[in-house]
Amino acid sequence: MLIKHKILVLFILIFSFIDLNSQDNLIPENFLLHKVRKGETILELSKKYKIDKDLIENYNPQIRKRGLRKRMQLRIPVFKKTPKEKVLPNYYITIPKDTKWRIAYENGISIDELEELNPQIKLGLKIGQKILLPKNSNIIKQTVDDNYYYYKIKPKEGYYRIGLKTGIKKTIIDSLNPLVIKNGLQEGMILKLPKLYFKKLNVFNNFLSEKINLRDSILKRKSIKLAIFLPFNTSSIEFDSVIKTNRFLKKRTLSSIAIDFYFGAITAMQDLVKMGINIDSKIIDTQNDIDEIDNKIKLIDTLDLDLIVGPLLPKNFNFMSSHSDFDNIPKVAPLSSKPVEMRKGVFQSISQKNFLRNKMLSHLKNILIDEDNIIIVADSLNLDVESELNKLFPRSVNIRPEYGDFLLPDLIDSLIVDSMPNKIILETEKFSLISSASSQIRSQLSNEKKIKLFTTYRGVSYDNKNLSNTLFSDLEFTYLSDYYPRSINDSEFSIQFIDRYGIPPNRTAVRAYDLMMDLLLRISIYDDLFKSIKIGETEYFNNKFNYVPFNDESYINEGYYLLKHESYDVIEINK
Repeated sequence: MLIKHKILVLFILIFSFIDLNSQDNLIPENFLLHKVRKGETILELSKKYKIDKDLIENYNPQIRKRGLRKRMQLRIPVFKKTPKEKVLPNYYITIPKDTKWRIAYENGISIDELEELNPQIKLGLKIGQKILLPKNSNIIKQTVDDNYYYYKIKPKEGYYRIGLKTGIKKTIIDSLNPLVIKNGLQEGMILKLPKLYFKKLNVFNNFLSEKINLRDSILKRKSIKLAIFLPFNTSSIEFDSVIKTNRFLKKRTLSSIAIDFYFGAITAMQDLVKMGINIDSKIIDTQNDIDEIDNKIKLIDTLDLDLIVGPLLPKNFNFMSSHSDFDNIPKVAPLSSKPVEMRKGVFQSISQKNFLRNKMLSHLKNILIDEDNIIIVADSLNLDVESELNKLFPRSVNIRPEYGDFLLPDLIDSLIVDSMPNKIILETEKFSLISSASSQIRSQLSNEKKIKLFTTYRGVSYDNKNLSNTLFSDLEFTYLSDYYPRSINDSEFSIQFIDRYGIPPNRTAVRAYDLMMDLLLRISIYDDLFKSIKIGETEYFNNKFNYVPFNDESYINEGYYLLKHESYDVIEINK
């Protein structure tokens, strides 16, 4: 009876496995054995065998339990290849809004097929470029609709795997994608999907992509040498007086910011040491003085130096980055949102104001419609933004604040209507105007009057504790930011930080932790920071990093969040 029972259980398991995979219409023909080498990652294996990384993990459950380990034996499923239909060529000239996925979708082909016809576009499209397209009478022409998102099917990915990532069922996928009904799901095909929020995916210009977690990758480098320049200004602290020292550290000064950054950076490095990375770090007190920086630079041994972080202030950073000895070493500007000089090897890690503003303008263009009552409130310092908004929305109405930074109640009452949705764009960095305008606008909200508030740039004045989050939630205040203020109180990092320093980590400390974790993992996995650029966007507690070339020698972070106040909280919404 025991043997019969075991056979029955085995029979059930086999057929439940077949049923699971039949959801994808994917059954392996056989398996290859792969022995993991030092430095290999799941992403590299996925590309090598042209198979989705989720499938590798599903056929090798030990990866999820133990992580990818050197000398681990993996079973790589091999699937039957479907023959490609032969097509005749046709020509197309690219226009500014074109992307590879848009062209592929509109012409009913995959991105891989598009690149096969046009090897020159693998590194990117250029405006006015002449490219080949398939000429086939059977192709269904499609139009990209900005009210939907689009997703590229990964190798060996079917309905089941796509459903795990998006929560979208086969019936919905089929109804939105006629080519799927005709040809089935194919690797590289672009799918149209409903505009929902996908926690496991990033969105950029309506295109969905995988989120990257560097902590899951195998490390190529186990030793890193770096220097961190911080303006502690220890010479001005009276360490013999506990009261004066405590008073000095409680003030929000450049020195206290440096200490917060140091605490966050050290915590990140301690966590990386636990992961097996040996970190040789030299912490340099700049005293916020150019001469002191110059003296310290002369003492630095640049041999085998993998990374320089800081100084914090742009003028000091620019002085450091101008030294020819540092030309080939990555130099990261860690905190300042003000531009630094983009010399060879410079990484600007804070997303810039103009970049965020332009992205928000594009977002507003996509979501605001002619049926909206668009009102622009701009102070005298933001007239150029007002002009840009007027060009995008010719029917919009402008309001200028009165002397004293307030809006006339009667004017607000007359302009906010109950016959159409009211979309108000507030352009100011003055706390007084933010406070008074948002309160007056909120007072107009009712069951009849629907109001939403936006800004193209959320400056530091919005962080003032006297501004009500409840008020912003009522107005569904929406904006772009390089920082996501979600709570990390229960995280291991926060608990460890409090145990060590007696206080919870503030925004600067979290920023330092996220930045250092990202930089050092990139170097460990890709051997140096420059090679890591190809991986795309990474994310940690409150910060994203997506370094793109600014010129041939320097890089700038274009990671950002699209955020909205909702139900007394701030949530991320898809871009």
